Amino acid sequence: MAQTLRDLLPEELLARSLDKPFATVPAWDSVPAADRTALLADAESQLATPWPVLLASDYARFHHDGDRERYETPYFARRRRIVTSAVAALLTGEQRWVADVTDGIWLVCDELTWTIPAHATSAIARGEALPRPGDRDLDLFCAETGGLLAWVDALVGLDAGTRDRIATEVDRRVLTPFLEIRDWPWLTGFTNNWNPWIHSNLTACAVLLERDPAQRTEVVSRVIDGLDVFLDSYPDDGGCDEGASYWTRAGGAVADSLALLYDASGGTLDGFRHPKLRPIASYLPAMHIDGLWYVNFADCPAQLDDPSVAYPLYRLGVHTDEPSARHHARAIKRRGDPLVARIPSMGRVVGTLLTPALRADEEDPGARATWLPDTEVLVARSERLLLALKGGHNDESHNHNDVGSFVIAVDGVPRIVDLGVGSYTRQTFSAERYQIFTMQSDYHNLPKVNGLSQLPGPEFRATGMSAGIGDERVRCELDLARAYPAEAGIRSWRRELVMDRPAELIELTDTWELQEAPSSLVWHLVVNGPITTSDGTVQIGDLSISYDAGEVALTIEPLPLTDPRLSAIWGDRLNRLVLSARTLTATGTTTFTVRPS
Repeated sequence: MAQTLRDLLPEELLARSLDKPFATVPAWDSVPAADRTALLADAESQLATPWPVLLASDYARFHHDGDRERYETPYFARRRRIVTSAVAALLTGEQRWVADVTDGIWLVCDELTWTIPAHATSAIARGEALPRPGDRDLDLFCAETGGLLAWVDALVGLDAGTRDRIATEVDRRVLTPFLEIRDWPWLTGFTNNWNPWIHSNLTACAVLLERDPAQRTEVVSRVIDGLDVFLDSYPDDGGCDEGASYWTRAGGAVADSLALLYDASGGTLDGFRHPKLRPIASYLPAMHIDGLWYVNFADCPAQLDDPSVAYPLYRLGVHTDEPSARHHARAIKRRGDPLVARIPSMGRVVGTLLTPALRADEEDPGARATWLPDTEVLVARSERLLLALKGGHNDESHNHNDVGSFVIAVDGVPRIVDLGVGSYTRQTFSAERYQIFTMQSDYHNLPKVNGLSQLPGPEFRATGMSAGIGDERVRCELDLARAYPAEAGIRSWRRELVMDRPAELIELTDTWELQEAPSSLVWHLVVNGPITTSDGTVQIGDLSISYDAGEVALTIEPLPLTDPRLSAIWGDRLNRLVLSARTLTATGTTTFTVRPS
């Protein structure tokens, strides 16, 4: 059996198979009325406003004070408007939309750089606030801009001059740098979502825009090799250590590339047969809680609201015959969120609109438990409860110090939660990352031992994680001792979580052995919902937590949320439960029992 994409897609097959796919007019006539109405209303609202302006002073903010939003907001708004106006042109055939798209294209082509400030490695290396002409920084959004223009060129009836300008700028900024520079950090230095995300847009630029068949084949051939680097690093269980939101640009972006190659070749180029793709397809459905809520370890928000993710997930489900992916893709499409996200991908929007099967029904295969032994993540469900627990280590991509942390939801709403991450700034991906409270183990559902918290680094990890899954009980345990510094004095810290489905409860039991009696033992739980307390019980919305009040003292700390990315999901406040051991012993056991009201 073929084990790599290169085995499945040899260069000679690429050379004789590539062509340019085009959507047809009848397909656009079949777009559902509700989608059509929503998209046209979105486009009209943007058409009534001036095009966003990008200022050098806003670009420089990242260098001066670490702010990313001031430049990125209008940057992404320009691209979102191009997508919505292009779709409006395709839905209506009206030239006013083509004119607006053309305006946007010319504005984008006039930008000195398509690279956002946080990724401007040339300027950063020089210690400068602004890029220079000639900088070649092929980041996520330089590639995404190229992919956007390639899709618009292929689908919208643009004038010859604009099409020539697109081809020239995409070649200069995207394709030629990709071919001439082979040591991109995202290709040789680290392996995460950057690899497939950039490669998916290179695929679009080559297949949809490149006019030279030999160069088209060369670009796609190198994409295949690059995607193999990504897939070789990916765990066999299909888990994404970056979290569910980044899966959409990791495994989901692999699907973007493979779907376009499959369609461009009439099915001849079929990379979906790669053996890791079916486990990858099953990951996002396994992390779904309910509605917009997802299990959200690492830099992952607790809610995902981009319906166009339905398209790559559905393609994975179809081509790998993974029913959970097909069902979940259809559920995503039916949510009714704006189809064009803040950071839109034109190919996904088009695919979601033009795939009638996404509007069909399919029975939910509904895995009641998912154990990912390589990624070290367990998700288990009962009628009312969901439990998710992670092991792993503290040097994962988009890492938080969260070894042994967990999420519990009741009736589809997270109550013991993972905060996620706030708005990205310069600090987020710097040596000062772990000064941000959302990255710290004290703001995950973890113990603090002798006043010491978990530390970052691959050596700080779980050991001995195992899971047992039965019809009535799901049990998982791991040892947290090595996730803490030696100064914490932990010989072992066994954490066990057991879900009893018939009883509708979860028991968390921590059993420890320390080198000596500690100065302090504290458990932190971050919780979502109104709180009431009685002796030995704390109620959070429709979830109750019981504990031995003779062993543990409870304090409730308000956790104000001023960051807009956090408050958009959780509101202006969560709470942190601080449970402190009353008696400090070198060995001991404490149990917390969690059940729905």
